[in-house]
Amino acid sequence: MSVLIRILLVISAVLMLMFMLKKIRQAKLKIEYMLFWIVFSVILVFMGIFPKTLYFISDFLGFQAPINMVFLVIIFVLIVKMFFMTLQISQLEHKIEALAQQIAIDRKIDKEEKSR
Repeated sequence: MSVLIRILLVISAVLMLMFMLKKIRQAKLKIEYMLFWIVFSVILVFMGIFPKTLYFISDFLGFQAPINMVFLVIIFVLIVKMFFMTLQISQLEHKIEALAQQIAIDRKIDKEEKSR
């Protein structure tokens, strides 16, 4: 990995980490959601500083090139993240449905009480 690419990788990962921490401080995002991205940026910094580790792991696992392993791992992690986000969206939709039903019931009760 060329030195320029490593420097760009480290700088971009650090900037991404600083951006995420700023958003957490501004209360724009919850820490539990940002934990994934913080870990991801730390891994990018680690890969930029210690690229030989990536070569060692990919050789040990039998990949022809380290980039193949990186792509496979990133695709897998993003699919898992998408699955958990889908679960969360489904739970939120159920809560919204229950709230809408409760509001409709409350309005019906209020309307009946006013008409008496």
